[in-house]
Amino acid sequence: MCARQYFCSSALLPKDASLLSQINSAASRLHKKLISLLDLKSLGISEFNQRCLGDKLANPIGTLQCCTYLLALSLDGNNFPLQEFAFVDYGGGSGVLSLLAKELGIGRVIYSDIHDVQCNDAKIIARATGINVDHYVCGDIDELIAYVDNRSLSINAISSYDVIEHIYDIEAYLKKLHCLCRNQSLRVVFGSGANIKNPLIARRLRKAQLRSEYEDQEKTWGHHCERDSLRSCLSLRKEIIANYDPTLGREEIEEIGKNTRGLFKCDIEKCVDEYKATGRVSYRPKDPTNTCDPYTGNWSEHLMEPEWLESILKDGGFNVKILNGYYAYNSKDSLIKRHAKNVLNMLIQWSGRRGLTISNYYVLCADYIPGSDWRADAIEVES
Repeated sequence: MCARQYFCSSALLPKDASLLSQINSAASRLHKKLISLLDLKSLGISEFNQRCLGDKLANPIGTLQCCTYLLALSLDGNNFPLQEFAFVDYGGGSGVLSLLAKELGIGRVIYSDIHDVQCNDAKIIARATGINVDHYVCGDIDELIAYVDNRSLSINAISSYDVIEHIYDIEAYLKKLHCLCRNQSLRVVFGSGANIKNPLIARRLRKAQLRSEYEDQEKTWGHHCERDSLRSCLSLRKEIIANYDPTLGREEIEEIGKNTRGLFKCDIEKCVDEYKATGRVSYRPKDPTNTCDPYTGNWSEHLMEPEWLESILKDGGFNVKILNGYYAYNSKDSLIKRHAKNVLNMLIQWSGRRGLTISNYYVLCADYIPGSDWRADAIEVES
């Protein structure tokens, strides 16, 4: 087995060779356990996770290459023995990152997801692999904070992939993260495929956002959680406005609906109150296409400037770096595509933050150290 098989080619990685070797070995073991799950339907998991996990298992090495990168960054510079480390997989979905963390030997792993279906499926998948994840928390950041507080737990690291671009109030979320640690350091590692710096990705996602905003979707197998609506976001907002104040005319509903794109139900109703009091809605969407489901607050791939997220964390006492994501292996890729990925990964490595313009995702990596005057290079990667 290649010493770095489960890490993307040319990726800038932590300098701890022993840590990387342990993570690579854990990924190899987990790979074997995952591909033994041949019939996902027989597990009794939802159609959504049959599809999602099925997609991951169609490319297990590529899936694990993303997880190993996030986990390596989460553990880089850690002074605790793995058995004493507490790790949160936030918005864990099918739970692959949690499973890798436990397979590595992390002492306390907490899986967290806002969807009860996801939480139930993750438990079933973990049992099927024979891996015991320590805690499951179904809820958002407030439920997670309450859970660890009630058990006097302190978290060393929290990580996720493709989650922060769906959180409704990301600013409030980031400002609450320090509550997870009890007078000790906290490492935050969030990967996001909604990379606004990459023009090709931004263009593709903006087209998808416009479809979510204006077009109803057809129900297809495995493509929607039970919480997700198939109706257009604009039609849902107009429904909320009409139900909240039936005295409004059609043109008024249309105008308020257009100007409240990206707002949750309670915030839309506040805008209706403002309109009734002043004859106008002062809120205007800050981005031309970003939109969310007004009943759940789930963004349609929220495109955000990484520097804005960085500034929020810095204001909250975090030391922050924005890191590049890398292109993962896929056995279905042609030799030409595989070579192109290797070239792109080398360019991304050499380009520093400028590599975000060709990266397929970015990583928000931050340290919170209470009462400490940390160095700017606290998060180290090998060159």
